[in-house]
Amino acid sequence: MVPARRSSEPTARRRARRILIALFLAAALSIVAVFVALTSGSGKPDLSAVTPKGRDLSYTAAVNFLAGRMQDVPRADSFDPQAASVEGPDGTSTALDYRALNWVGFTPRHFGTEELGFTDFEIHHYLVVLNDQAATQSPSPAAGGRPSATPSGGAAASPSGGAAASPSGGAAAPPSGGAAAPPSGGAAAPPSGAAPQAGATGTPSPGTTAGPQGSPSPGVSETPPMSAHVLQLDVPVLLDPSGPRLAASPAFSVWKNGTGKPKGTGDYTNYRQLTTEVSTESKNQILRWAAAYATGDSPALLAVTGDQDPKHRYEGLSGFRLADSSQAVQILSAIKTLDDQLVVRVRIMLARAEQPGTVPPKKGNVQPFTNFADFDLLVGASGAQPPVLAWGPAGSAAELNPYSNALNN
Repeated sequence: MVPARRSSEPTARRRARRILIALFLAAALSIVAVFVALTSGSGKPDLSAVTPKGRDLSYTAAVNFLAGRMQDVPRADSFDPQAASVEGPDGTSTALDYRALNWVGFTPRHFGTEELGFTDFEIHHYLVVLNDQAATQSPSPAAGGRPSATPSGGAAASPSGGAAASPSGGAAAPPSGGAAAPPSGGAAAPPSGAAPQAGATGTPSPGTTAGPQGSPSPGVSETPPMSAHVLQLDVPVLLDPSGPRLAASPAFSVWKNGTGKPKGTGDYTNYRQLTTEVSTESKNQILRWAAAYATGDSPALLAVTGDQDPKHRYEGLSGFRLADSSQAVQILSAIKTLDDQLVVRVRIMLARAEQPGTVPPKKGNVQPFTNFADFDLLVGASGAQPPVLAWGPAGSAAELNPYSNALNN
């Protein structure tokens, strides 16, 4: 019998080193796994797939709170709505003057222990945009006079023709708080947290209340901070087996998201190596697109796109028109794409058109709804009539493809 060959000493050492290296790697991976688990566990839970149970109840409670009404909603036994209601000497209450109420999310809360039991809550958060108090008080001359309605920036073009000014870094539209849910008992309007900036016509509401001598105090900004017009309203909802219940009276807190000085670039001009000028031919095509889109002129939209597919048609708005203003069409910025096309940020001034068969108001100075709207346009960069290939809301440039707005006949 041939005896087994023993491993030489160098071979044994190599095997030992391999085993030690494997053990060290396993230990390192274990440490990394523990770190990842602790890090992910300490973050906020992902609530995107969670459906809140008390959202409808919380909205009604929020509207009641802002209207100064007693909470006539399903409630917890521990909450007395009559004790939490404030009435004036005449038995009525005064509603808070606000223009927008938006649900912005909720936070689940799980309170208690296994021994004593648990109580589940949902705290629903609302964004409340207040009306400017200066606009609702008795008229008084503000310091410095009324703000000028003439824009100080932003390129403009005449809707009736003529070349538009070259693109410039015009200011973005006023920040919006999202789509407003019209609360009953309170006026709702498209929320805006600040007065229009450069490039927008119209008269912004005064942002300051005159001091005792008709002038602001030294060192104090004439424009109140964003937080002066925006509040967060928190509505606590108890999750009971019988259904959601209002746990307590809603409460205001400081809105911390999106306040402060304007920050960030939303018109693509931060891509400085791509910024470009817009030709006169392209400006004229943009004017034609704006007029056709505002009035819903389908044949004109088809013509301005240059779409040759007989199965395609295009639709615009209905019941609107371009406002009678030299600022009705503005080109704010333009950048080049990799396909030698242009992404143009366009601002148009929409006005509500009189419906056929309606009698115009007797008061001649009653102005219809008029407001600015910003769009991203994908425009061909060459030709005597560069086509407007696609359009969408501001910020949608990444999704714009030629003829993507087409509808099939």
